[in-house]
Amino acid sequence: MPALTPEARRFIEAEANNRIGWGSQAISSGQARLQDALAGNDPTAIQQAAEKIREGVLQLQSGSAALRAIAAGIAPRQLALAWFKDQTGVQSAVPIPAASGSWGLSWYHLTMMAFLVAFLVGALLVQYARMRKIGSLVQRLTPLSPEAGPNQPPNNSTASTSSAAASPAATNPAPAIATRPWTGGLRVAAIFRETADVKTFRLSRHESGPVPFTFLPGQFVTFSAKIADKEIRRSYTIASSPTQRDFIEITVKREEQGLESRYLHDHVAVGDTIEVSGPYGNFTFSGTESASIVLISGGVGITPMMCVLRYLTDRSYPGDIFFLHGARAARDFIFREELEYLEKRHANMHLVATMEETEESSWPGAVGRISKAFIAQAVPDIAWRRVHVCGPPAMMEAVKKQLLELGVASEKIKTEAFGPAQGRPPAPPTQQPAAASRAPADMAPEQPSPTAAVVALPTAGTTVEFTSSGKTAPLGPDQSVLEAAESIGVEIDYSCRVGTCGICVVPLTAGKVTMEVEEGLPPAEKARGMILACQAKSVGSLVVEA
Repeated sequence: MPALTPEARRFIEAEANNRIGWGSQAISSGQARLQDALAGNDPTAIQQAAEKIREGVLQLQSGSAALRAIAAGIAPRQLALAWFKDQTGVQSAVPIPAASGSWGLSWYHLTMMAFLVAFLVGALLVQYARMRKIGSLVQRLTPLSPEAGPNQPPNNSTASTSSAAASPAATNPAPAIATRPWTGGLRVAAIFRETADVKTFRLSRHESGPVPFTFLPGQFVTFSAKIADKEIRRSYTIASSPTQRDFIEITVKREEQGLESRYLHDHVAVGDTIEVSGPYGNFTFSGTESASIVLISGGVGITPMMCVLRYLTDRSYPGDIFFLHGARAARDFIFREELEYLEKRHANMHLVATMEETEESSWPGAVGRISKAFIAQAVPDIAWRRVHVCGPPAMMEAVKKQLLELGVASEKIKTEAFGPAQGRPPAPPTQQPAAASRAPADMAPEQPSPTAAVVALPTAGTTVEFTSSGKTAPLGPDQSVLEAAESIGVEIDYSCRVGTCGICVVPLTAGKVTMEVEEGLPPAEKARGMILACQAKSVGSLVVEA
């Protein structure tokens, strides 16, 4: 290398300043990744974040060393040799000439060192503040561990009718993290009337403090109650934002044929205790999955969408949010005021609604059901966006078909088939009930459909053996494993009975089954031999762990 020329000096100074800038950016990025890794308790991510911070420190050292060499007048070749010998522990034979200035250093050198010291002190203060915040979050979550449910992650999306009237401002805007399912009692802290037949129930712990679990936007909980000497279980989406830690809210529509909805509306009061299990479900969206989200709901299917919307606005999600809703009439438009408020407050939130009935002159918007033209007009360039759909089954099937016609790929369409945990008793041996109705919870009669088909009797010799219970039941070709289990008193936990919630997953150890709906069974679980008991049917004998 030749002796330093003015051009070479300027080049090295520019490169050194670039490395200092890159180093500071790498340190900041590493600190952010470290915060997320600590919050998620991910050792691999923590190691990667540490490597990112180390890379930034090396860049800073490289840039500062080059500037020091420039100030001292050392040629690049001499600088490289001195650095190499220093790193390998060999005494350097390259003397570094003393520079003029205070303490033998140049003014440029002193200025850069002062800048670096100030930067490092600032970075340390920022890191200290972040670690305190992380420590506070960990301390809040740690006491929940003993109360956590069985060592089983939440499975999939499920049925639900729920919602909440949470404030747009979050009390603790921490990233949403789902915990293992928890079971226990929560106190009814408040009840809000949303419409003539819809109420919101706010649930909290009996003592002060956060609810004993965390959840993802769109997950649900299951209620258990003994009504008229009958054990009833119903699933309801948590509609309050995961950023709100002191309570959860669910919104329920009262139906004359809904045992649980009538019980909640007519008998549950503030101060009562409700048995809750959850969270469950994978009908979720936290903002990291896509740069834009389209939420399409019908009726009480608005409730999981409200949880997602509240969370995204609490977290200042930068992507476009399109909220499309259909209701019978304006008087049935749940959360209308809150939705209009959020649209005014957040420029990236776009609300479009349509009502089937038009006798109310107060409704200025679209009229009719959600249609292909309605969707295309409301959402530009919908083909590349992620779409979540929740509502009555017929509405969801129609909307899904319309989305496919608009060019939306099927993998970008996520649906929530919310329906009741039917819990119907097995039919006599001469007749078995048809597959469970996909009607939404508290929106359809809870008795078998009058059009239920008479199914075939169990084939002679065709059985299902439940190894854990030590029992064996006959199995008809149109009878599910869950129905066969119920006929002999074998308990398999369930919620939706329509193949979406994933709670009834059990291991299949022998035999082959067919499943009409597999939304609640992740591909990895299916590959391991797991089946959905409510959907699994077979013309041959089976062996199941239950």
